[in-house]
Amino acid sequence: MGAGSAVQAEGEPAQAGDAPVGVRVLYVDDDPGLCTLVQRKLSRLGYDVEIATSGADGIAQLARGGIQAVALDHFMPGQDGLETLAAIRAMADPPPVVYVTGTQESRIAIAALKAGAADYVIKEVQSDFIELLRSALDAAIQNVRIRKAHEAAEQEIRAARDRFEALAAERALMLREMNHRVGNSLQIIVSMLHVQAGAARNPEVQDALQAAGRRVAAVAQVHRRLYTSEQIAT
Repeated sequence: MGAGSAVQAEGEPAQAGDAPVGVRVLYVDDDPGLCTLVQRKLSRLGYDVEIATSGADGIAQLARGGIQAVALDHFMPGQDGLETLAAIRAMADPPPVVYVTGTQESRIAIAALKAGAADYVIKEVQSDFIELLRSALDAAIQNVRIRKAHEAAEQEIRAARDRFEALAAERALMLREMNHRVGNSLQIIVSMLHVQAGAARNPEVQDALQAAGRRVAAVAQVHRRLYTSEQIAT
């Protein structure tokens, strides 16, 4: 089995809190007797275990959905484990696969891992095979949960960033519109003061209106320079 998997003696009960709740796994093996044994022992550990005696049957059960992990035997007639693994990996959002082989040949385990298996277990019924399988299934399911939680967090970060960018763009648009209106209003005031100064008969009133117009024009010029600068615009 892959490095880092926890090992318990066969028959030892799972620790409190370790038993899975509502976890459905699929065991695919052409040996009906071993399928029954695995189903019985994993069920005692809290799993909801379904069995398939061929790769094609396993694919059909996976297509119905609801399976959270697969234990897949290598040596099967017709469609072997690697072929079945390839079909599983081609599915949309496939469950993790723990590869099961009755041989010690490392090339098979390496081929399975390269093909996308989450882990592998050597099938030796007289040893601690069931506990090794349970540990591998637990780890595979937990890794998927962690990956999906990480993906969800990244998606939320991207969504928050998009919301911030949209709000920033909206704020910039509102500022540009407001500044445009203020600039237009100042220009209108300058024009009105200029007209009134031209119509005034009293020189003092005329001078006062012209002075006011110059002050407003100066304010308009400062406003235009300030709010058309690159720093404010962005």
